[in-house]
Amino acid sequence: MFKFIKSMMWFIKKNWYRYVFVLFFGIILAFINLIPATIIGNLSSQIENNTLTKEYIFKQFLIPFLLVTLGIYFIATSKRFCQNRLTTTLYYALQVRYMENILVQDATFFEKFQSGDLLTRALGDVNSVKFSGGNRLLNIFLESLTVVITFIAMCFINVILAICCFIPLSFIFFANLFLRAKVKRNWKIVREKNSEMGNVVLESITNVRTIRAFSKEEENYQKNIKYSNNAYKVEKDNLKINVIFIPMFQSIVAISTIICYGLGAYFYSKGDITTAQLVKFVMYLNLFQAPLTNIGNMINNFYQSLISAQRLNEVYDSKSEIIDHEDAKKINEVKEIEFKDFSFRYNGDKNDVLQNINLKIKEGQTIGIVGHTGSGKSTLVKQLVRQLPICEGSLFINNEPIENFEQENIRYHIGYVPQEHVLFSRSVYKNVALGDSNATEEDIEHAITLADFEKDIDNLPQGLDTIVGEYGVTLSGGQKQRLAIARAFLKDADVLILDDSLSAVDGKTEANIINTLKKYRSKRTNIIVAHRLSAVMHADEIIVLDQGKIVERGTHQELIDKHGWYYEQFISQQMNSKERS
Repeated sequence: MFKFIKSMMWFIKKNWYRYVFVLFFGIILAFINLIPATIIGNLSSQIENNTLTKEYIFKQFLIPFLLVTLGIYFIATSKRFCQNRLTTTLYYALQVRYMENILVQDATFFEKFQSGDLLTRALGDVNSVKFSGGNRLLNIFLESLTVVITFIAMCFINVILAICCFIPLSFIFFANLFLRAKVKRNWKIVREKNSEMGNVVLESITNVRTIRAFSKEEENYQKNIKYSNNAYKVEKDNLKINVIFIPMFQSIVAISTIICYGLGAYFYSKGDITTAQLVKFVMYLNLFQAPLTNIGNMINNFYQSLISAQRLNEVYDSKSEIIDHEDAKKINEVKEIEFKDFSFRYNGDKNDVLQNINLKIKEGQTIGIVGHTGSGKSTLVKQLVRQLPICEGSLFINNEPIENFEQENIRYHIGYVPQEHVLFSRSVYKNVALGDSNATEEDIEHAITLADFEKDIDNLPQGLDTIVGEYGVTLSGGQKQRLAIARAFLKDADVLILDDSLSAVDGKTEANIINTLKKYRSKRTNIIVAHRLSAVMHADEIIVLDQGKIVERGTHQELIDKHGWYYEQFISQQMNSKERS
């Protein structure tokens, strides 16, 4: 429990007053719940002594009982209201903190955590922690307080009877101590299996078109069934604990009640206890039993939440390798970029992906980057948007190390179109507008024209208002690429990076977009990563990467004259183009 409280201190410190309100009403409720037993006990005494009158019933019983009932209702409602507000606030805070931690992570984080696993944690584990941090944590304390107060009240009536009734109920605590390790272990397996199932379901939904294309529906269905059954089995094993032990708690309560009536009747027959005292004692016992049973159930659930909190902390405690320095500053304009003796290696790899890269890019230049698949082209440009940590060598922006500037500020000055077409389930218009939230309708239409997407609008059902579907499922590969390029054009950043973003468009469309780059971005920096050499022929400098090294560099004509890899690739592509035509 203390581990859980420690992990929640960031929220408790900020919302301590909410906890105070709940505790305030809870403590009052624990004391005021004793009053009805006293009122009914006194009524029993009047009946026993044959002194009951109408005036007593009205003034000493009905009015006090109604007032106490209203008081209990008001206090219990206030407590529940404060507690629900606390739980809702905690749920929101957990979700915000969770998303904030994910959004600042670098690429290595997403190699460790899969999307389905992250989604399962965001839904199931956050929900479990929400209840314990907002309800169970306080309720365990308040129910324990009720037990202590009620037990003291019972002792004032008859100590021996109180102890005898308490002894069976104490076994609830021992049962929970026994259950602790088993519950935690089982719940950890439950959450892990749910994460695995979440990954498989998300993969199936995301790749449904590929699954259908290869007629793998049945195979994928069986895979989902397998992981669903695994999750079901561990859930069933976990529920067995509740099935076995909750009735046991109820049986213990029943034993305590039998002892109360049996010993109570014995003490009454000996004259050690009056009727009124016995009635009060029975009512106290009822107050006493419910909290003990609740504590048993809550502690069981609390152990589960502890596992969920540990799973969330794995995300919260994950730190990006790319962190801004305290004195990181903003940059007004990107005028020059320089890689100097730059090398990079992914975690777990034996060899460098990039080796001793030396490249200077000046404002207004267009740089082409080509090479074999896996030669390090995308890794090189990802360094500019700070997706990967710097290992060896230096990367300078305006003659200063890139680490001196804020990550967000650098990305503001760079328009990046990655290989993966990142589109959202929104309209065409809104997908392009992501490039600049302050853009006008004319700006967006102009960006669409620059990306040569204007000709496709008439073929869309609702034009610019057409919903593209999740991941742009309703669009072709070329349309997705051009929408992503339009978004980058709208941003109009100092540096535009096209990471193999013209691979799915035809030759004419490619030529139109290249002409747009020449005309509208002649004074801006452009970096084009491509496999088709026609996309970089116009570049001021072209570099050829092979196994992470720059093996050739120069203009298109200079590389042709060298008769190296670039020349061979260019001739091959030209011949293939003629054969297709």
